[in-house]
Amino acid sequence: MKVITCGTCIDGTGAPALQNAVILVEGSTIRAVGEDGTVDVPRGRGVETLDCSHLTVLPGLIDAHLHLALGAGGCYEEMFAHSDAHLLLTGVVNARSVLDAGITTVQDLGTRNRVAFDLRDAAATGLLQAPRLRLAGRAITMTGGHFYFCNAVADGAEAVRRTARQLIADGADVIKVMASGGGTRITDRRRASYSVEELRAATDVAHSAGKIAVAHCHATQAILNAVDAGFDVIEHCSFLEPDGPYPGHMFRDDVAQAIANAGVLVDHALQITADPIILEYKFENFAGLRRAGVQLLAGTDDLFLDLMGQLPFALELMVRGGMTPMDALVSATSKPAKVMGLDGVIGTVERGKEADLIAVRGNPLEDIRALASPAMVMKGGTVIPPSPRRVARDKVAENVRKVRAVIEEHGFGRALE
Repeated sequence: MKVITCGTCIDGTGAPALQNAVILVEGSTIRAVGEDGTVDVPRGRGVETLDCSHLTVLPGLIDAHLHLALGAGGCYEEMFAHSDAHLLLTGVVNARSVLDAGITTVQDLGTRNRVAFDLRDAAATGLLQAPRLRLAGRAITMTGGHFYFCNAVADGAEAVRRTARQLIADGADVIKVMASGGGTRITDRRRASYSVEELRAATDVAHSAGKIAVAHCHATQAILNAVDAGFDVIEHCSFLEPDGPYPGHMFRDDVAQAIANAGVLVDHALQITADPIILEYKFENFAGLRRAGVQLLAGTDDLFLDLMGQLPFALELMVRGGMTPMDALVSATSKPAKVMGLDGVIGTVERGKEADLIAVRGNPLEDIRALASPAMVMKGGTVIPPSPRRVARDKVAENVRKVRAVIEEHGFGRALE
């Protein structure tokens, strides 16, 4: 039995924080949580006390969109020139970096062939330390579409249906479709890639199997198609039009309202980039989606070697974009757990849940930046010691400084005290 004494405990539900709380962990499971004096604390042999009385304890974070095993860097075409073995090894390194950042669950939304499944299988046997892995496997795309090199190309509704079924048979937890172009050079992110009929084939298969379906959408038409086709989550949601000067951005209140009315969630509406053009329209989109009442998830789209673990900074951006720190935390804990169907397992500090916990110095409800350097990471009741490899942490810190400088220079979002 582990007894964790907390200075502050944020349970991830959105409820007020507990002060001087105690969490009891037996094996991998939380057995009790409450303020000091309300929990019967065991004593004696077999009881280990973890003193976090000067720290804030909260659920391990959930990144709803990243790519652990794409490659060392550069453009997509360069990354996918590597072998599957190279991509797998990249995933091993990145998985550890993600854990170090306090991210205990991730949703990997696409790599090549069986690489993501092999990574999960290896983690399950204890060959590596990794967060809980929710996998799309290969993202479904049209011929010549974004991520075509992942080898899940499908044209027409029946081909999309067959491909989605094969992915589920392979072990996919979520079906992802590239509903518009993206960073792949030969594609156009301002244009839709699939018709509503083709997209609906994917959602029908996913929902029939009890899975969720997510759509990569930069183009406004792709967003509309995804809403009509019944997707659960829209990734990016960039509101790009094919006409007009680069990048073709034009936020539309009517489309945002359609997303909200359909109950579709949006992930990765803010992007971790030092490009001021992208940052400007992403902050505009974020504000507009919130104004329409769209429910937002926290994701990073992290994909480069040694540049993983930026979710705490993504939450900072969400607060800069107008969210309260509590709402931002919920978007990376209980809300994604519910969307993923894991709300009975993770996402909150509650009796019966898995003990996926982090402890940070300071209080993220007062300053969200407190999440940047966790003092303790626990997954399934086991404390994960910090990795001696600092490359990723240093690169992330440098990237954060770079993006903050652009935000402050251009006055994007609200300032943090």
